[in-house]
Amino acid sequence: MDAEFVELKMRRATLLVIFEFLTRSYEEQRKAGKAARESADGTFVLSKPEPGERLALLRLEAEIERTLPEVFSSNYLDQIADEKKRLVEEFQGLQLGES
Repeated sequence: MDAEFVELKMRRATLLVIFEFLTRSYEEQRKAGKAARESADGTFVLSKPEPGERLALLRLEAEIERTLPEVFSSNYLDQIADEKKRLVEEFQGLQLGES
């Protein structure tokens, strides 16, 4: 399947809030070290979102749902698994390139 691109329509300022939240979460993770940012079961932990950040994330979720009919597809979980596999391979390729 060829890569397809979509456009999400959100307020620019709302996207800035989401960007800042993700950036802050990454910086906290980096400072704490990998082990400190994962729970015992290996779950990745983001920073606790403030109320405005939580609403921004909910709006992003709603916009994704509105934009992508695949979320209602019968093979939705298979599509997710395939893309996760592709992203892991891409990530591993990026790490090899840094060596």
